[in-house]
Amino acid sequence: MKVEGFTLRLLEIDQLTVGYPSLPVLENVSLTVCQQRIVAVVGPNGSGKTTLLKAVSGLIRPVKGHIRFAG
Repeated sequence: MKVEGFTLRLLEIDQLTVGYPSLPVLENVSLTVCQQRIVAVVGPNGSGKTTLLKAVSGLIRPVKGHIRFAG
């Protein structure tokens, strides 16, 4: 875990590109979630919300980029 001031970064997504064969769904997404924060992923159908959560949970592999959870 990195320390940002006195707040710990629990989830870091850096330049994430993820999708399915021949269909990129998300490209170059970056996000940092610090401790004691509530985050919502909001968007229309087909915008990549579930794909993002699948990548964070390890169900699909990123094409590019990094995901760090709790360190």
